[in-house]
Amino acid sequence: MSVRFEFLGPLKAIVAGQEAVELEAGTVAQALEELNKTYDGLAQRLQEESGSLHRHINIYVNEEDIRLKENLQTTLAPGDVVTVISAIAGG
Repeated sequence: MSVRFEFLGPLKAIVAGQEAVELEAGTVAQALEELNKTYDGLAQRLQEESGSLHRHINIYVNEEDIRLKENLQTTLAPGDVVTVISAIAGG
């Protein structure tokens, strides 16, 4: 069984408009690395050159913010749902 990645809002464009992408990976970092192989430019949209997440990108594993867990090293298990959201600010 694989992990389901859901990209919401404008981030859908980086995965060719798909609602979700399924793949196998042990951590969020490994999954992003695999996704970047298929979807050129994904890493630049989500991560800094250092590899950390851009501050406006939020990733949740089963509705839990990875920043409150092990960040990009958060472990993934078969059946997990990973949601990637771009934070929107305004005033």
